[in-house]
Parts: sequence; C-alpha cells; structure tokens
Amino acid sequence: MNIRHNVKKDSSSKNTFHYLTRTAHFAEQKADEELEFVRSGNMPSWAIDAPASFWHSADRYEIARGRTSSTLTVALPKELSKQQRKELVEAFIQEFADQYQFPYTAAVHNHPSELTGEDQPHLHLMYSERSMADGIERPPEQFFKQYRPKNPSKGGAQKLTADALGYGRDQVKAFREKTEQLINQALEMHAPMKTVILEGMEIVVPNRVSHLSNQEFNQKYGTQLQDVPQIYRWKLKSADPMIQLEVEAQKHTIQQIRQFNKLQIYQKEYNQALAQRKNQDHDDSYTPSWF
Repeated sequence: MNIRHNVKKDSSSKNTFHYLTRTAHFAEQKADEELEFVRSGNMPSWAIDAPASFWHSADRYEIARGRTSSTLTVALPKELSKQQRKELVEAFIQEFADQYQFPYTAAVHNHPSELTGEDQPHLHLMYSERSMADGIERPPEQFFKQYRPKNPSKGGAQKLTADALGYGRDQVKAFREKTEQLINQALEMHAPMKTVILEGMEIVVPNRVSHLSNQEFNQKYGTQLQDVPQIYRWKLKSADPMIQLEVEAQKHTIQQIRQFNKLQIYQKEYNQALAQRKNQDHDDSYTPSWF
C-alpha cells in the first residue's frame, strides 16, 4: 500500500478522478485492462450525481497550500473472485472514508502483469479530509474554506487530518497495518491457502500478506529477502531493440529474485514437501526380500 497526497496545483484531484474512473482524457483505457469497480460516496448534495465537480471544486477552492485529496493504492489478492474483491474494497471504504464521512471516489483496475501475464487487480481510493459529519450544507465556494469551530455554518467543512485522527507521522505505518488486517481477513475467509512452485514442486502454503518491508521482515523472521528492482514503464513500451534486450535481462533478474524470496518465505513448507518426496521415493523403490 502507498499513499499520495494531492495539493492545490494543476487540477491534480480532478485529473486523479478521471484517471481512476477512466473518464474524460483517460477514457481510452488499455485494451487488456478491466475497470472492475467504480464508486463515489459521502458527497455534498451538489456533487452526488456529479462527483467530478467535487474534485474540480477542491482544486479550485481549497485554501492555499491546502491538501485537496489523498489517494491510497492497494494491491488486491488475485485469488479472490470479483465479488469477493468488491466486498474487500467496501471494507476499505468503510475503514478509510465512511467512518469519518469523507467524500471519496474508489476504483479497481485489473490488467495482466507485464512480467508474468497474471492478473494484477488493485484499488485506488481517493478521499477528501473534509468531513461531511456535521451535516451542514455548504456550496462549493464555502465547502473548502477554513473551518470555523465557533460558527461552523459560516466556514468550510472540518478537516480531519492525520494529526486530528491521532496518527501523526505514523499514518502510513498505521494504514499499512490496517491494510494487512483487512486483506488477511478476506483471505482467511475465502482463500486461506494457495499453491506456489518452489524448485519445480507445487506446494500448498498459507495465503497471507505482510505490511513489513523486506528489511523489517528479515529482522523479524531471520530471512534474507531481497528488494526487487523496478523497470521503468517507458522501457517496457520502447520499440528500441537494444532497450528491449535490457528489459528482458531485467525481467529474468526479477523472476530470479522473486523465486529466491518465495523460497525464503516458505522454507519450512518447502523442506516438509522435500522430505515427503524423499520418503515417497524411498517407499516406491523398496522391494521386500520375499518378493
């Protein structure tokens, strides 16, 4: 999970809305991409049927240097069905937007991986920190003004920032922990186990995610996980044959690192499967002396 903040500059929230919903100048989506889910909610009355106008107004009327929106991006488990992913997304919306009455727009994009061809469903959840909880109707030009606690109806909607919610500088860490919890709850319910291939063997392992970085995971569990390098998107799309040779080499390296990391994480299950195979091979080759 990562989080990005938009500020009052270059129509950043409006453009993010169109990117998420694949509308306006983002309407021509990839041929192999599916828009699985789109929803906006907790909008003021003037934006209920036109959520784009809310984000446009945020860009236009938010106070100087003010944050117009925040966007969470979360990889969703491909082992879940579309309906199960929808239920998981609704849990994210409840956790990060609904409980604070934050206006939001959420979308799930799904497209094949450039490396493996496997589905890569992921959630984008954009929300405003200006809460609708007080129920006061404010027109666009007032909604994004400074909040006035002594006279709320005269000021803008109250902002519930990370500091106001008690997260402070630990917001990203807290959000990642909550993301881990929500995803693992869904996996425990719908897909508690998965099959991985280790050294040519299909092995069934627990299906869980962790919010820890590789370094943190190594310190906690004694593994030696390696960071996976990223390939620039422009290189993936380049028609230059020399660059494509470089990309293929990078893909090979990435696959090797991923296999190494997978073996590090599931070393216990791999050793058990290897022992079972050796025992099976021994039983198959044993011939009784009386035969």
